[in-house]
Amino acid sequence: MNHAHQQRGVALLTILLMVVTATILAVGLLTRQDRMMRETSILLRQDQSLQYALAGENLFGALLIASAQNDANVDSLRSIWAKPIPPYPVEDGAVMGKLIDQSGKFNLNNMYHDGQADQAAIAYFKRLLTQVGLPPALSSAVLDWQDPDDNPADGDGAENSFYLGQQPAYQAANRPFGQVDELKKVRGFDTKSYQLIAPYVTALPLPSLININTAPMPVIAALDENITPASVNAWITARNANPDAIKQVSQLWTDPAFSKVPDDKKNTLTPLLDVKSSYFQAQINVNLSGRNRYLTSDIYRIGQKVYVWRRSLAPLPVVAPVSAS
Repeated sequence: MNHAHQQRGVALLTILLMVVTATILAVGLLTRQDRMMRETSILLRQDQSLQYALAGENLFGALLIASAQNDANVDSLRSIWAKPIPPYPVEDGAVMGKLIDQSGKFNLNNMYHDGQADQAAIAYFKRLLTQVGLPPALSSAVLDWQDPDDNPADGDGAENSFYLGQQPAYQAANRPFGQVDELKKVRGFDTKSYQLIAPYVTALPLPSLININTAPMPVIAALDENITPASVNAWITARNANPDAIKQVSQLWTDPAFSKVPDDKKNTLTPLLDVKSSYFQAQINVNLSGRNRYLTSDIYRIGQKVYVWRRSLAPLPVVAPVSAS
């Protein structure tokens, strides 16, 4: 009798153990399934966000083409592409973005190209440094960063002999700038110096011209030492309010704000300037379910065609003009 009770007890324990095991397995499978569903949902959401961002990129490309069709010879802050676009609502979120004209900035890669230093561009950059409150001597280190040799331009330059002595050690790029934030590695550009100059410079793959219709005050004021910021500010205010953009660079020199620029200087500067833009940057932010997805697209426009030559999914750092003091 006792033996039969023991057998029934063992059988009951075995059944209970099997039930517990089955329950644990079931819970584990459900948990894993729930996690996989959530991960799949996140991946699908990320892919959806990327598709929305690429759609925004296509929209900006279409605006640039439409602007070129409207007027192939001029770009200004009144062009179609420059007009603000309100957030576009999508399911559970919105798509936001803007186009930044990179041709209104000074291209760091203008300083060295075709195997030699461009003295006119270097002089321009020196004046731009002065406009933002930085010593013009910093231009030497910027030139050394991109020229292929290992000889400092002068006492203010910097090549591997300087950078290998830093902690941690690194080398000069000896190639064109790929990104503006490479300046942070260049001798003399601490955080504040970088913040001062960054809004007014760009790093484009080829030498480029500055669009006087979109360039900000320091870039215009850097044309010549005889130009005052006050007169340039007044000129920019009038430029932005005028429904008619500047059609030719020669029109710039007829304005009283630039009357003190010597004629020989005008002849040197004119080849560096333009009234239209070729390089743009689309900054797109997709917000879905409270999560942000970023896309930065660098766009080149030639004629009525656009090409995306670089994309980044990293959040764009905020670089705003700051006071030199």
